[in-house]
Amino acid sequence: MTAFIDLHMHTNFSDGVCTPEELLENVRRSGVVAFSVTDHDTLDGYRAIRALLSANDPELLPGVELSVSMESDDVHMLAYFFDPDSSEFNEALENFRQKRNHRGRMIVEKLQGIGLDIPFEAVEETAGGSVIGRPHIAETLQRLKAVGGYQEAFDRYIKKDGPAYVPKAFFEPSEAIEMVHRAGGITVLAHPMIDNMLRHLERLVEMGLDGIEVRHSNHSAGDVTRLGKIAGRYGLLQSGGSDFHGREGRHGVVGSQHVPVAYLESMKEHLSKIRGRL
Repeated sequence: MTAFIDLHMHTNFSDGVCTPEELLENVRRSGVVAFSVTDHDTLDGYRAIRALLSANDPELLPGVELSVSMESDDVHMLAYFFDPDSSEFNEALENFRQKRNHRGRMIVEKLQGIGLDIPFEAVEETAGGSVIGRPHIAETLQRLKAVGGYQEAFDRYIKKDGPAYVPKAFFEPSEAIEMVHRAGGITVLAHPMIDNMLRHLERLVEMGLDGIEVRHSNHSAGDVTRLGKIAGRYGLLQSGGSDFHGREGRHGVVGSQHVPVAYLESMKEHLSKIRGRL
């Protein structure tokens, strides 16, 4: 039986729906042999699942999805294998968390300013202590019946050109890559075919990017082939995952992308060579 991995998924500590317990059950049912919880800009979901693991569970990789800005684009960068206890890494994430929560408050104030009754406390309740993002605000608007559905909240109010949109904080790409490397990890460009983020690849490679997400629920079979060739051309590691969020119609289910174990083996070999030179 062929073994697969899934290195991209989210809990309710960022913009996923599932609790760590629920996500771990999904992972167990999927049959993958290794996985990574890659919540946006926080390790809380990873730590919660790490504490729940039993001896027979799949291998868990430290992971996170960082937001970086390039030419006004919101580019997502996955990080793996870093030291989750690195003080520098955790301080940077905490600072980012504070900026994200402040942004959430500003969005709510804008919504209130155009007549919507949405207390910030209600958004905090939805977030449940996790980093506040637009999905939490959309869910709160839906729960309060201020909109007819989750997507309507984005389309009417909080999409990029919406009346309550507030730009989010970003890491500088070179800063993010260097920070992950100092913590002993590797960086991977996430879902490069979404919004043509692939166009930033060459610059990111120059900054030290290690890999590219080849298999993703938004990538076609042709995309996978093309990205595999691009990875070979630039000497990049390949990665992949479902980008599971738990919302109907948003990305794939855990294990759905049949990401080969060979990707993980190449990552470990790459890290072994780097650390052997230190």
